[in-house]
Amino acid sequence: AESVDESEDEAEESTESAAESAANTADESADEAEESAETADESVFEATDLVQMESTAEDSVESAAESVDESEDEAEESTESAAESAANTADESADEAEESAETADESVFEATDLLESDTIVPDLVQMESTAEDSVESRDAR
Repeated sequence: AESVDESEDEAEESTESAAESAANTADESADEAEESAETADESVFEATDLVQMESTAEDSVESAAESVDESEDEAEESTESAAESAANTADESADEAEESAETADESVFEATDLLESDTIVPDLVQMESTAEDSVESRDAR
């Protein structure tokens, strides 16, 4: 009977010890599982941040490329506009020079006509006035 009692006590102690050990192991496993879950959450947040950073970087690169394209287009338009303006100015200057040459030719013909005519003095006065008008007209342009 004593042997049975001792066996029962030992079996009870062994069962309690095994139950306590199982409970401790379960607690440790739960703690480890919680830590793993926290680590997984942190990894998800870090991955989300990396994806967002990559997207932001891609947006920045696209924006920079668009800016470069726009700048190139504006520079090309500006160059074309400047060339066109210079060509127009050159054309206008050539026209004005041609008009000045024609006016000078006319003055020479008038002076020649005056020298060949009988009324030189009044015609010289008229020629001087015409020349002054031509100079003033040219200067006004």
